[in-house]
Amino acid sequence: MPLDALTSCPPPARGRWPRRGRRGAFLTSALLIAGLLLFGNGAYMKAKASLSQVLLAHAWEKTLDGDTDARPWPWADITPAARLELPRLHAGAIILDGTSGQALAFGPGLMTGSAAPGQPGLILLAGHRDSHFTFLQYARTGDALTLTGPDGVPHTYRLTETRVVDAAASTLTPGGNGPATLALTTCYPFGVLTPTNQRFVVLATLDEGSST
Repeated sequence: MPLDALTSCPPPARGRWPRRGRRGAFLTSALLIAGLLLFGNGAYMKAKASLSQVLLAHAWEKTLDGDTDARPWPWADITPAARLELPRLHAGAIILDGTSGQALAFGPGLMTGSAAPGQPGLILLAGHRDSHFTFLQYARTGDALTLTGPDGVPHTYRLTETRVVDAAASTLTPGGNGPATLALTTCYPFGVLTPTNQRFVVLATLDEGSST
C-alpha cells in the first residue's frame, strides 16, 4: 500500500473530543485545551494529542484486563490495539486500531491486516510527525522498540534501518509470512506542517527470544 494512504501530511484531522460536563477528568481536559487555544492551533493539536494519550492509557489498562471494546470515552469510535515504547528516548504511545484521520488525531494507528506482535509478517504503524511520532527523528540503528499486544506480552524489535521515501512510490504491505518486522511511518521532514510527499520510515526486526 502506498504510504500516502496511511499518513496525511496536512494538519491532523480534528478528532471528536469529549464534551464538557460528562466527567470531571474530561471537563479538566477540555478547559485546559480551551486555554491553550489562545496560543494557536498548533499548541491546541499538540495538547490534545498529549491529553488523549492519558485517557487512552486508562482504556489500555482495561484492554489488558480482557475488555475487547475498551473506549477512552463513552462515545469514542477508537480503541487501543497495542503499546509502543522506545526506552532509550523514554518515549512511547498507545497504538489505536486503524489509521483513519479520526484515529490518527488521537494517537498512532495500526494498519489493518498487520501481523500480531511477535509473529511472522509486517506490523505497520502510522502517526503524525508533530505529535505522537515526533520522537522518531531521534531514533537510531540498534535502538530497542517494545511492542505489547492485548495479551500483555512485550516483544522487542531492534531498529535496523531508517529511510526517507516518496509516499506514492514506496509500498509496505502489512501481514504476510516473512520475518517478524515492525515498520513505523510518518511525514517528513520533521518540524514543519506544510504538505509533503516524503515519508520517514523506521524498520525494526524481532529480537529472538525477546518475549518476557
